[in-house]
Amino acid sequence: MKHSSSGCRGTHMPGKQEISAADRNGPDYKIGEVAGLLDTTPRTLRFYEEQGMLTPFRTARGTRLYSQEDIARLRVIQHLVRLDVPLRTVRELAVARPESRSGDEASHKVFALLNELRLDVEEKKRECQDALRQISAALQLVEQCFGCRNKPTSRGCKGCPVEAQTDKSRLFHLILDQGKAMR
Repeated sequence: MKHSSSGCRGTHMPGKQEISAADRNGPDYKIGEVAGLLDTTPRTLRFYEEQGMLTPFRTARGTRLYSQEDIARLRVIQHLVRLDVPLRTVRELAVARPESRSGDEASHKVFALLNELRLDVEEKKRECQDALRQISAALQLVEQCFGCRNKPTSRGCKGCPVEAQTDKSRLFHLILDQGKAMR
């Protein structure tokens, strides 16, 4: 449910300019609503706030109100977290500009962080591409077993043509029964 908060005054936070919720862009959402919308928990949202990655508006009574901009920021945080970007890196990106003394300092910090992130994502992309190749090879091998009536063990599959090809996918280290030596 959207909350119209015109007339509410925010709590004063040291170093922060006090603004009213009416001055913010669009409707505001309470923490539980945002948690539901983003399929996360209020505790996770509070954690991001504690880490300085997000500063939702606070009413005079301390209720957190999240704007569309806050929600967009949270979606970026969630996306990076799903990519296994360390929270330290996400936090550094979130605070680099506000904690810098000049645009030059901020731009150099952000540039270095983004470049490091790009390199990490490129490495993950290579790992994912390799995983896709391994999965595709395993699928092709497993598909050859469709209709097989033998027991799916190393003893039950003696002489199996698929067993002789298991070196085509590392996944067979997991798929084959334990204790089975790979060729």
